[in-house]
Amino acid sequence: MGRPPNVDWTDTASASRERYRGASDHQDRPRLHALWLVREGRTLASVAETLGVCYESVRRWIDWYRVGGLPEVLSRRHGGSGGPQRRLSQKQEEQLRRKAERGELSTVGDGVEWARREAGVTYSYSGMRHVFARLQLKKKVPRQQAPQAGPKAGPGKKGAERAP
Repeated sequence: MGRPPNVDWTDTASASRERYRGASDHQDRPRLHALWLVREGRTLASVAETLGVCYESVRRWIDWYRVGGLPEVLSRRHGGSGGPQRRLSQKQEEQLRRKAERGELSTVGDGVEWARREAGVTYSYSGMRHVFARLQLKKKVPRQQAPQAGPKAGPGKKGAERAP
C-alpha cells in the first residue's frame, strides 16, 4: 500500500490539527489537512483518497513542506497572475467616469473614441463595455423624440392626452 513519507516535522500532530481546523482559506485548508494526516502517519495514497485529490497533489505539498516548511506550502497560490493589467490608469478611469457622469460621453463608442484620443489607448467596443460595467457607468442614451411630440404625449403613457 505504501509507507508514510520521511519528513522532518517542525510542529506536533496536535498543532497541525489545530492549524487545519482554524484555516478558512479554500486553498490552504486541504493542504493543511493533508499535512496533518501525513503527520499522523497516513500514507500519501490514503490521504489523497480521503481528501478527494490526486496523489501527485499530496506528494507536491509534502515536497514543498520539505523545501521550506509550512510558509512554503501556504505561499503557493493557484490561479495565475490575476489577469491582464488595466490599460487605463486610475486617474484616466476617474476622468472617464467624470466625463460620463457629466454627459460628455454617453455611449460605449464615445468611450472608445475618448480612450483613443485622450489616453492613447486602443479599446474594442466589447472591451470598453467591460470598463463601463466595472465603473458602473450607464451606456445608454435617452430615446430621441419627434419634434412634434408634446410634453404630455409620450409613447406608452396611459391616460396621456394626444397632441392635436
